[in-house]
Amino acid sequence: LGQFGVQTTSIIAALGAAGLAIGLALQGTLQNIAAGIMLLVLRPFRVGEYIDTGSISGTIVEIGLFATELKTPDGLYRLAPNSTLWNVPITNFSRLPTRRFELKVGIDYNDDIDLAEKIMRDHAEADKRVLKDPAASTHVDQLGDSAVVITLWYWTAASDFWPTSREMIKKVKKSFDENGVSIPFPQVTYHGSPQMIALPERFVDARVKET
Repeated sequence: LGQFGVQTTSIIAALGAAGLAIGLALQGTLQNIAAGIMLLVLRPFRVGEYIDTGSISGTIVEIGLFATELKTPDGLYRLAPNSTLWNVPITNFSRLPTRRFELKVGIDYNDDIDLAEKIMRDHAEADKRVLKDPAASTHVDQLGDSAVVITLWYWTAASDFWPTSREMIKKVKKSFDENGVSIPFPQVTYHGSPQMIALPERFVDARVKET
């Protein structure tokens, strides 16, 4: 080409620049393809399973080579590039056959702890969807500022997790009310003389005007 007066250096430079531009443009696409292949091979999730990555959550509708389709719990459609799913930790809520439910309830310090634990265990053991092994259990989780926190653990089939959990919360609350077990509001107990309490400025100004 040089013999015909064509500047080969300029052509090579132009081709190099074009190749670089194309490479940069395809970089994201190639990443998605590579991630899609890994997702299809390793299968951290399958169609019909519910996942959460922290920023993306929903039920898997379709796994494509470039992107994955999901349906959110409120019925929205989401399309996630495969690279965004491959490079982050994934929590799969549907993969394992059983799940553990945890219910934490705070009761008043004057209430009967043993009674509260028994109520929670009885409801779990009476539900046929709750597994017998491992058995439902309760324990005092912590002594909070305003309440004694009791925790209930039980296991169910993954498909029964949400129905049982919603019903369990309602049943425990109603039984607590019927048996005089209270769930206190956050509160602070003040010990000291009234003179030590700092009053808002508007009340201080009012007292000064009265005197």
